[in-house]
Amino acid sequence: MNTVRAELRKLLTLPSLRRTALLTWAATALLTYAYASAEAHGEPLGDDTALAPLGYTQAGFLVLGVLAATSEYQDGDQIRATLLAMPRRLPLQAAKALALAALTLPVAAATAATSTLPAGGVAWTPVATAYLTLTALLAAAVASAVRRALPAAIALLGLYFVAGPLLRAGSSASAAYLPDTAALDPSHGAAATIAWTLSALTLAALIFRRRDA
Repeated sequence: MNTVRAELRKLLTLPSLRRTALLTWAATALLTYAYASAEAHGEPLGDDTALAPLGYTQAGFLVLGVLAATSEYQDGDQIRATLLAMPRRLPLQAAKALALAALTLPVAAATAATSTLPAGGVAWTPVATAYLTLTALLAAAVASAVRRALPAAIALLGLYFVAGPLLRAGSSASAAYLPDTAALDPSHGAAATIAWTLSALTLAALIFRRRDA
């Protein structure tokens, strides 16, 4: 638990994470207002206004995970100092994931509530909170393997906002296997999101264990 606390303190000192969290929540609030306003004027922007804003602002959680994972590989390569203090790599990787989950969970809860509660989707709030937290963990796992923020962010945003929609448009059956499906339909996409996240975390841990710092 000491390692988890140390990793959490490290994340809390990063201004980029605070800014990303705040901007993500603010964007969700603005989109929620836009969807509610459109529906009030008889021009709804989508079928499910409770979840629709999160389909866009989940990008903030992707960026949050990327920044959290790559921060130690920038500006002086802090990862070497971390490994000197905690040389056991698998427990360290687990501690990093737990710390990120602890940091992300309240941000995800606030963001999910901002989107779901005004639209009467209180039942979706816990599910959306879990989804956004898993999204950040998946992004962090990918970024940990890549080690560079920009390529990781481009790959993830491309998957979620370009490749995913194209695959769904070409074959609706593929939706059940995409990591972002839960943002559109939690009842059908939860299993895919969990599977993708666990697979990415496992792969990142194995890569972290085997290669040089």
